[in-house]
Amino acid sequence: MKNNTAIIILVILTIGLLVAQQFIIRKSITPISDDDVIKHITLLESKIDSIKGVRDSLIIVYDTTKVKIIELEKKHETIRDSIISQSVNSDCVVFSEYISNYNNRFTNTNNSKSTEDR
Repeated sequence: MKNNTAIIILVILTIGLLVAQQFIIRKSITPISDDDVIKHITLLESKIDSIKGVRDSLIIVYDTTKVKIIELEKKHETIRDSIISQSVNSDCVVFSEYISNYNNRFTNTNNSKSTEDR
């Protein structure tokens, strides 16, 4: 008997809460006029257009960057292949020319640019 009354009380409370919730929700919803809906749609359409413009410009930047990356990869592949295929003698010649061109930078003790960072 106690179980039946407890179940009946729970069912009544649940139904009461659901009814009260529906009244609270209906009172909190304010109706929106058609003009407001049209204004919001117009604003959303303009935002969509601006987003499409940004998307198109990003696609262009992506495409140009992709082309530049492909060109750089080709350039570096040719440089890498030429370095790999060179003889040791030619490597020594290139390194010697590099050192002779930048000799002052390596041997000058009064080089302020190299000592500024220390």
